[in-house]
Amino acid sequence: MLVGLALLAVGVALLGYGVTARRPSAPPPRPKSLAPKGRSRPPSAAPEEPSDADETLVVRVRSTLGSAVLEPLTDDQISEVMPTEIMSPRSDPKVVVAYEEDADEEESTSPQARILVTASGDTDQGQRRRANDDSLLVLPDHCLFAVADGMGGHAGGSVASSLAVETMKQAFDQGSFAAELRSAAPVPRRGSELAGSMVKAHRAVFDAARVTPEYAKMGTTLVAARFSPNKQRVYIGHVGDSRCYRFRRGKLRQLTTDQTMGKIGLVGPHAGDLLQAIGVTVDLSIDLIVDKPQSGDIYLLCSDGLNKMITDHQIQQTLATQRDLEAAVYGLIEMANDAGGRDNVTVILIKVLDRTLHDIATIPSPPPEKNAWSKLPDVAVTDSRDDQDETLVGALPPDFTLRDQDTVTTKLRR
Repeated sequence: MLVGLALLAVGVALLGYGVTARRPSAPPPRPKSLAPKGRSRPPSAAPEEPSDADETLVVRVRSTLGSAVLEPLTDDQISEVMPTEIMSPRSDPKVVVAYEEDADEEESTSPQARILVTASGDTDQGQRRRANDDSLLVLPDHCLFAVADGMGGHAGGSVASSLAVETMKQAFDQGSFAAELRSAAPVPRRGSELAGSMVKAHRAVFDAARVTPEYAKMGTTLVAARFSPNKQRVYIGHVGDSRCYRFRRGKLRQLTTDQTMGKIGLVGPHAGDLLQAIGVTVDLSIDLIVDKPQSGDIYLLCSDGLNKMITDHQIQQTLATQRDLEAAVYGLIEMANDAGGRDNVTVILIKVLDRTLHDIATIPSPPPEKNAWSKLPDVAVTDSRDDQDETLVGALPPDFTLRDQDTVTTKLRR
């Protein structure tokens, strides 16, 4: 009997050993000295907020003959690496301020206007395009003027440009501006309001593009000038490659810098692609230029259909020889069309007059309009545009795109 009990005990022991041998052994505890520092977090801790380092790169870097060339990815490639929910305008667009000569000096607001401004403008389809995607805005009550050059391939360009200028007009009529703006230093109030109206235009175009599938790729450039007669300042907001020039004492100067891929060093066929565009750019950056207008100055706002067809010297000669603003507007448009008219062309001329002059009535420039007006593009009944009507927008991560624009420029621009 004792032998039986002994055999039974041995059997139970062997069975227990077999079960234990089949279980995976637990890994040995990690020595505390080898644990990575700064990585421990309580289980209930909230996930970290994404930083700029988490941005998805949407350009390819290609080495050509020893030099790096940035190549914007196609829409299909971007959709593969960037989720749709990320492709939305941020709530805090950036404003980069630059001051022209004497414009950075603080000056009290006069109870009376120091300057007067008068304007004339028009837009033309050109000789090659089947439709006009440009829009312009003249808002005398707020001394506001704007030019928008729409894009969108076979559809949407005219919708984007007209929506942008109409949104800006509504913002000033209602006194309602977007308040979320990033800047490394304070932005002048009137300049902030101008930038805020452009941000509202950006969101309006972006939202409309997402709601209507055929407008999915639409966007627009935008350049706007807001004058402050009592402070003798002009605030110029700029996104894209539409331009603002100043004609002063016989000399023409381009105040804006085209926001194209060439600006950040891209070479080759994509150098002319837009770096920023209203309704398209994820992290919008608005260039805001502050200038001090002088009597006799003429400010020119135009779409690229003008400066791609005629030279700055030709523009300068026209403004120097033609004192009548309306005649100068049509003269510039006619010159662009005579040179080939490959794109829509829009021109606004704003002339600055000294408030103290007694012979203002003798100046052959047209008086300011009492009511606001805008000229929006005519939408073609049948749209048969081709590839030449498309404007490409490249995409870069914000930390690269805005590398040279992180600080407010307080130095004078020469």
